Amino acid sequence: MKTKLYIGLVGSLASGKGVVADYFIKQYGFVSFSLSYIVHNELKVKGMTSYTRKNLQDIGDALRAKEGDGVLAKRAVAMLQADGGSKVIIEGIRNPGEVKYLESLPNFVLIAVDATRPVRYERVIQRGKPWDPKDWDSFVVVDSRDHRDEGNANGQQVKKCMDMADYQIENNKDLSHLYDEIKTVVSTIAKKHKSFKEVLT
Repeated sequence: MKTKLYIGLVGSLASGKGVVADYFIKQYGFVSFSLSYIVHNELKVKGMTSYTRKNLQDIGDALRAKEGDGVLAKRAVAMLQADGGSKVIIEGIRNPGEVKYLESLPNFVLIAVDATRPVRYERVIQRGKPWDPKDWDSFVVVDSRDHRDEGNANGQQVKKCMDMADYQIENNKDLSHLYDEIKTVVSTIAKKHKSFKEVLT
């Protein structure tokens, strides 16, 4: 059985995590799995066919309250171990319990991606996902809860997760700048982690 390599991506809403994931997919043959898939699937099981960012946040909180803060990561890894792939990007990390579980894996690194709130708001409006907020005030409410859901240990705690990251990527400029940031992180990972060296060089 091939050694599993896991790269976790955590970041603020519309920070560019998907672009970073695509880079690893295209350049190094990683596959991507988002913890949000589990949340979306849970809503489908409950018969919901349309939903909002708040609905998604609520169902994630409920799963953590019921099965522990690391539940989404545990379910994801169980699914990924069954599929046989050896290089995996895990997106949608939003609670320290998920990070702690993933850190227990033998080959895992966590990358945080961020950009300023105004830059991220413009990206949200441009991409127009149906569950995204449609105006600045709504965006601030959702973004604030995503960063730190006060008084709710089972909730979204993206900022804490970002503080736990091994590497940081800033994405306030253009794609060229972002790719340079990724290349710098890739080079460092390859030097520091023997298990990743062959894949990333």
